[in-house]
Amino acid sequence: MSKLEILAPAGSKDAFIAAVEAGADAVYCGLKDFSARSKASNFTPAEFYNFTNYAHKKNVKVYAAFNTLIKQNEIKEACRQIGLIAQAGADAVIVQDFGVAEIVKKHFTKLKLHASTQMTIHNSYGVSEAQKAGFARVVLARELSLEEIKSIKSKTDAELEVFCHGALCFGVSGICLMSSFIGGYSGNRGACAQPCRRRWSTKNKDGFYLSPKDLNISEYIRELKLAGVTSLKIEGRMKNPQYVYKTVKAYKILAETGDSSEASELLSQDFARSKTTFNFAGKSFDIFDPQKPKQLGAYIGKILSSKNCVITIKTDLKINQNDVLKAADAKTDTYYKVPVLGLKQTGDIYEIETETAQLRTGMDMFKTADGDFENTIQNIIKNVNIEKAGVKFNEIQVKLPEFTKSADVPAEELFIKINDRQWLKLLKNSGAKIIYTLDRENLNQTLEEFDFFEIPPYIDEAGLPEFQDVINKLSKNRGKSFFLNNMGHFKFFDKINAGLYAGPFLYALNAFAADFLFKRKIKNFVFSYEDDFKNLAGLSKSGPAARGIFYISGFPVLAISKMQPHDDIGNDTDITSAKDSLRVINKDGGITVLPQYPVMLFGKKQALLKLHIRKFLIDLSFIPPNRNYLSSIMDAYNGKRPLQNNFEFNFERGLK
Repeated sequence: MSKLEILAPAGSKDAFIAAVEAGADAVYCGLKDFSARSKASNFTPAEFYNFTNYAHKKNVKVYAAFNTLIKQNEIKEACRQIGLIAQAGADAVIVQDFGVAEIVKKHFTKLKLHASTQMTIHNSYGVSEAQKAGFARVVLARELSLEEIKSIKSKTDAELEVFCHGALCFGVSGICLMSSFIGGYSGNRGACAQPCRRRWSTKNKDGFYLSPKDLNISEYIRELKLAGVTSLKIEGRMKNPQYVYKTVKAYKILAETGDSSEASELLSQDFARSKTTFNFAGKSFDIFDPQKPKQLGAYIGKILSSKNCVITIKTDLKINQNDVLKAADAKTDTYYKVPVLGLKQTGDIYEIETETAQLRTGMDMFKTADGDFENTIQNIIKNVNIEKAGVKFNEIQVKLPEFTKSADVPAEELFIKINDRQWLKLLKNSGAKIIYTLDRENLNQTLEEFDFFEIPPYIDEAGLPEFQDVINKLSKNRGKSFFLNNMGHFKFFDKINAGLYAGPFLYALNAFAADFLFKRKIKNFVFSYEDDFKNLAGLSKSGPAARGIFYISGFPVLAISKMQPHDDIGNDTDITSAKDSLRVINKDGGITVLPQYPVMLFGKKQALLKLHIRKFLIDLSFIPPNRNYLSSIMDAYNGKRPLQNNFEFNFERGLK
């Protein structure tokens, strides 16, 4: 039975110390930039160097989280920071961006590459392709079951890392654009504003319909060992040192002795959301509890009375003078920190003096940290001396890849994507190249009439043979082409000659990422839905934009969730928050999230042509076949009529 690595989160210096002193085998943390938790405190280069030295003296490994997408104008700074990470002695770097992976492989050969969960690797094909690309370890998607993990491990010798505890993203990591669409704050760039944690309304009801419980698979540690998993990852770079210490201690105990009683006691005090095993032990049907506030913490009870900053609460949970408390007004989705200035207890009734004037009777109260244990953890931290070395980092110059530029101006080309074959009759004389989206439901249809196919970004392990079989049959006819949306899709074509295109979820926001795709025989790539004009201009200047396909109109998929939706969410439902509206489709026991209105960027076409972009994509997916709609769209594309549009995604406002 293999030894399990316990991998701890460290979003701050204190959390880093707590992780090491609790017995972590490895710690993951990020610098101030290019980290998927940009709102955490994170580390300066000098701090990263010093804390890495401290960890290594304790025989603890350090993995640098560099797990965001990189824009073209950020390449120089990204290379500089990777150099800092390498010189600090990091044991590995966790990567999402294909371009970053290329840079590390070529210029920082001593750094091991770990494929971030943001790469959406969720089946054995993905792991196989990650290994080919130079990754020593893959952080698997959180959507997987134990049986899927076992199946994947049986087909690879790559190290596999599995999330075991902590917050869950509503959408599959790496293909969620909700935050980016709503305000430009991209989850792929560490800036997620967490719209899934908001209160949403639907069908005269409201609640936290997209806010899942937290993950806890602590009772399955032995099974994970037997499966050959290398590392158990605890989520929580936004969490406090107390959370980090308790969870690390608990999982270390489970990995070494299997003492579930002590571990369970520690995990019961993580002061986070209620728990679920998600899909790990079988699909969870109660992952959402819409009527409970989103706030982290152990639930205390409701405020019985509130007057002059003194509240009373009835609870069985012990409240201490130094506890960290929060109050939630579920009706307005507002949360308040509640400092405990004075405390009186009579049985199970607590009278708490605070300074928070907004508290009202009926609000829910939560405990987010234990005051007594906080003293213990602070004493542990104070007794650790982090040596401060005088650090001088050497700059490393990285040359951009070169792209062949043709003197000829390419002809304009239009692709139209559909997921309803009834569109074909209306598109017969459009002159466009028609892309048909494959899914489990249409694989058995007659598909020979199409020349272009899109492969969905998420195909579970059990679905691989069926997709492989269909792709094999289609590829026997010359001229068939495929749009890929996941690293694992390359493996479908190991023994097949077909035209390959990169879909929008094989992100190429920089020249190195584009080069990664071109080396794998990608003819053209679809620019990311969330890309902006300034970045497109940078790609045009460096060369690869001429081989890009621009998504000019349609309903972009904002999220794909493998969570069983709540009963209040119908098959096709509009949901609204105080600020935004979305459309959710309940399909195959999961959820697809779309904007309520289509993106239309026809007015930007002339500006794009000046950037040497000549290929465009109109997406008619999720739109019922309609001759009048098609006529208006084609007229807009050909410049014959303007179309009113309030949804330009990040084109002008910029991708943050």
